[in-house]
Amino acid sequence: MNSSQKLTGTDVKRLNKNRIFRLIYNNDRIARQDIADRLGLSLPTVNQNLKLLRDEGLIECEGNFGSTGGRRAQAITVNNYAKIAISVNIKPDRYDVYVVDLKGQILYNSVISKQFDETDFYIESIVLSVKCALVYARRYGADDVLGIGVTVSGIMDEESNMLISAPPLGVKNYDLRRLMSAFGYPCRIMNDARAEAFADNWFNETDTNEKMYIMLGDGVGGAYIENSSIKRGTHNRCGELGHMVIHPEGNKCTCGKCGCFEAYVSERKLSTEQRVTLEDFFNIIERGKPGEQKSRFMKVFATYIDDLVLGINNIYTMLDCDIVLGGSVAPYLKKYENVIKEKLVNNYSFDTDASFLKIAGCSDRQTDLGAALTYIAEFVQQV
Repeated sequence: MNSSQKLTGTDVKRLNKNRIFRLIYNNDRIARQDIADRLGLSLPTVNQNLKLLRDEGLIECEGNFGSTGGRRAQAITVNNYAKIAISVNIKPDRYDVYVVDLKGQILYNSVISKQFDETDFYIESIVLSVKCALVYARRYGADDVLGIGVTVSGIMDEESNMLISAPPLGVKNYDLRRLMSAFGYPCRIMNDARAEAFADNWFNETDTNEKMYIMLGDGVGGAYIENSSIKRGTHNRCGELGHMVIHPEGNKCTCGKCGCFEAYVSERKLSTEQRVTLEDFFNIIERGKPGEQKSRFMKVFATYIDDLVLGINNIYTMLDCDIVLGGSVAPYLKKYENVIKEKLVNNYSFDTDASFLKIAGCSDRQTDLGAALTYIAEFVQQV
């Protein structure tokens, strides 16, 4: 709405209802007088909107607060089970299905081992798994499903719903509309790095308005989040940090170019290329017996850190905002955070204490929920 336009009575009512719902949503339990005081609304206005929200099944009364000498105040809370959203995460050799409630808590999860392919049978398998998930969560009807978010690793054109390139899945120019239309519910496709970043921001939201996530996984992606919204860019490529060249004519990347950031700091650099799992790699450099393998791994890791710092410095120089490291490698980097920050301080062109750098705090299961959480965030903002 243009700032010069005046709010109508209907606008004010809708705004008050949303403000009240969001306040309740962001508090485990709250009294109606506290709602009135914190939002500067009259108690009759609060009561009227509470009735509307209760009639819609979005809030409920959950006992009373302790007595302070008078009548005990009624505790109002969100009905977490009023709506659900679904995430389907497609991997090369499996797909995961999650059902989450309004607070992002997992109600159901299944992992189906199945190699990705482009056939209708593969799509039918995913649709059947989603239907089974909804049967399990049988208290919900069609109107209770906010939407289905599907995550894939790759570059997408959201206007045409085309997966332009997905090296982990081995496909190019894959039409996602076949899958989206098969569910019978609102559906969106998200890049996995963006979905994971959104989930981390959801579960670990801070006062910082701007963050750039660098997702270090089998590939390397990113997401720029401002005021809890993901910036997409003109061609939906904002955050494709993995294909920033840090070593011209260097190592070959999965995209076909040479010297990309991804070719130096993806999980593969520490696992696949070393013929060990990521966990074994760090076990060897941290607790392994002295020997040729440990010595080699420590050199690999030292180079990895140098290349990671080079990329972070480039990104921070351009964006001047907080940077969060996420993805499968991030938890292993936590104990090396001070080493990384020291290198950032020594190599950055301007004054900094590297406090801009954070390590993502989400568990793997939480980051898998990102696509579903986007539907919940939209719903909360629009009630």
